[in-house]
Amino acid sequence: MDIDAIDKLVFHVIEKVAEDECDLDEVVEFVISFSREHSLSPETLLKLSFIFGNDEMYREKYAFSRACALIYSGKMREEAHMEAGKTASLLGLGGLAAREFEEVLEENPGNIEALCGYGAMLAELGELEAARTQYEKALEIHPFHIDTLCNYGCLLYRLKDLDGAEEAYKKALLLDPRHVGAHCGYGILLYKSGQKIEASYHYIRALELDPGHVESNFRYARLLKEKGEPLEAETYFIAALKADPESPKIHLFYARLLADHGIIHGARVHFRYALKIDPGDVEAHCEYAGLLARFGHRHEAEVQYKKALELDPGHFGSLWGYGDLLKEKGQYAEAEEIYRQAESKRSTW
Repeated sequence: MDIDAIDKLVFHVIEKVAEDECDLDEVVEFVISFSREHSLSPETLLKLSFIFGNDEMYREKYAFSRACALIYSGKMREEAHMEAGKTASLLGLGGLAAREFEEVLEENPGNIEALCGYGAMLAELGELEAARTQYEKALEIHPFHIDTLCNYGCLLYRLKDLDGAEEAYKKALLLDPRHVGAHCGYGILLYKSGQKIEASYHYIRALELDPGHVESNFRYARLLKEKGEPLEAETYFIAALKADPESPKIHLFYARLLADHGIIHGARVHFRYALKIDPGDVEAHCEYAGLLARFGHRHEAEVQYKKALELDPGHFGSLWGYGDLLKEKGQYAEAEEIYRQAESKRSTW
């Protein structure tokens, strides 16, 4: 084994992955070319893939996993594509993950994990009926595959088939009463159906099993806020943010909680962070503007209303709020024009 060559390869891959405009497919091609030039075996690349995975360096792991898949043949090729697919999923690269799962299924159309993973990626990409096809293929082969049942329940919920979703979640929990995702998903379904006590039970059960589960913390926090228990809700919002600090929706909902209870500085911090992560969220700009206007920060509020209306010139809440702000500032003619636009928008509803 050429240790110097391996060190050189690792250095270059880390360097390439760190580039701002990194194209992972180009990194994969580099790994393949380099390994051929230096006679590095696929087994060596696979070992490097697992080392990067253990260090949670997932972009590097993806590059090595996919390179292995393109060099290997047979069962090892299938397994390497599977690793690459799961790694791309962790990175939130739905398109790349879907490609890997497709390639697994070309090798083995009955691979349950790939059918389930491919369905999940298609669902994430908004291709709901295509995702349904993959889940149903998986369940034909293995009717008791718990992750597929859980994902299928989530998909059916999105497709508004609440009875089908409930059946899938119940089956999953019968097979594995400790499945966190099934408890959380069933809780969301029950909450949607107005069964808030039952929903609360499933959120609590999920959090007993995995205290850091992001969606369960977030959903339970929302339920507690609705019940009028803001201090308890705050605890779970904070836990959700600790587990996923880059989630704009959690920052936004926490900002709303703080704003409702007059904690203005904290609310501003979380509105700003939500908008830093997702600057295209019209509703967040509008709500933040409303908070700023409410507490006399008129100039900043106007900036936020204008940003919202740049993104969506017909956004009713932003038009009406901006009209109110202009009226408070004594700009009555401008306010009247904005109100006219708002009324015109409302009349088309």
